[in-house]
Amino acid sequence: MPDMNALQSALKVSAGRTPQTTPETVAAAPKPKPKPQRATGKEPVAINSREGKDNIAAWLPGGFKRSIRLVQAKKPGDPSLQELMAEAFNDLFSKYNVPTVSEE
Repeated sequence: MPDMNALQSALKVSAGRTPQTTPETVAAAPKPKPKPQRATGKEPVAINSREGKDNIAAWLPGGFKRSIRLVQAKKPGDPSLQELMAEAFNDLFSKYNVPTVSEE
């Protein structure tokens, strides 16, 4: 994608406002620095981390999300939502006497 400064210079030249510049001077315009990425404190998710796993989703009232976020805040060890949901499902499975699933 062309540099914005180069596009503006080309427009000015075509309008006769400034003397024509060479492509080298247009290309020598400083490039904007990329924004530094914020550190989230967690390792990036590997592409293969979802291999052999299935997505389970549900549309629930907002109270469910607020409550699970409160559990997440109170539980030591900074658990992920995925870990908490796995624990909740295993508790449900135990209640109905069906096999629980190992998290590993």
